[in-house]
Amino acid sequence: MAFGKRGKNRGSFASRVLESIKECGGTNLLLVSAIVINAGLIYMVHERRLRNAPTVVAAENTVNDIKAGIQKGSIMRHRSIDSVLKSGAVNIALNKLAAQSSTFAVELSHDLDRSVEGGANRALDGNRLDGISQTGAKDCHPWWQVLLGGVHDINHIIIFKKPDSFQHKMKKFHVEVLKSLEEATAEVFHKSAAGEIIGVEFKPPARGEFVRIRMEECGIIHMLQVEVYGTPVSS
Repeated sequence: MAFGKRGKNRGSFASRVLESIKECGGTNLLLVSAIVINAGLIYMVHERRLRNAPTVVAAENTVNDIKAGIQKGSIMRHRSIDSVLKSGAVNIALNKLAAQSSTFAVELSHDLDRSVEGGANRALDGNRLDGISQTGAKDCHPWWQVLLGGVHDINHIIIFKKPDSFQHKMKKFHVEVLKSLEEATAEVFHKSAAGEIIGVEFKPPARGEFVRIRMEECGIIHMLQVEVYGTPVSS
C-alpha cells in the first residue's frame, strides 16, 4: 500500500489490519501486532485470546489489596528495637491465640497446637531462643496472624527470625494491623530477607485487634517470636 500525506489511507489500512486479526483463530494465546509508520504516526493493534489460561486465586483469609489511605508504618533501627525491648513494656501478644495458612512438617492448616513444632502459637510462647512457628514449604502467599483479644493501639511489632538456612526465604512480606479479618488499618512492607530481628513502628499508634504477617510470593514464614507492644482501647 502506498502512503501519501498525513492521514491519507489511514482508515482503510486500519480496517484491513482489523479484518486480518478477526480471521485468525485458535484456542491458545494469540498476539497479533501491526506497527505502521505513516508520516510519523505509529499504529499498533494487539489482540490476545487467553482461553484456557490459568486463573490466579487469591490466598485464603488475606487482605486482597491494601487500600489507599491506610496508615503506613516504618522499619525500626536496631537501637530503637533495643530501647523497646529494654523499656519494660508489656508484650500484649504473649500467649494469645494465633493461626497460620499451613504448618511445617505436619502440614496441618490452622494448627493451634502449642506442642507441635512449627505451630502458629510457638511464636507467642515467650521463648526467643528455641521453638519456631513455620509455614509449609509448598505454601504460596503464606500468612500468620494473632488475635489480641480486644482492640489495642499498637506502637511496635518485633519479629524474631530463626538464624538458619531458611532465613533468606522470608522476604517481601507485609506486617499489618487489622480492625477485622478483612479490614487493615495500618501496614509496613519489608522487602529484604536480611536481619534476624525486625522491628515495625507506627506513629501515631495503629488501632486494631489483629496482627497479620503475609508474604507476597511463595515462601516460608519462620519466626521464633512475634511481640506486639501497645495499650488496650477502653470500650
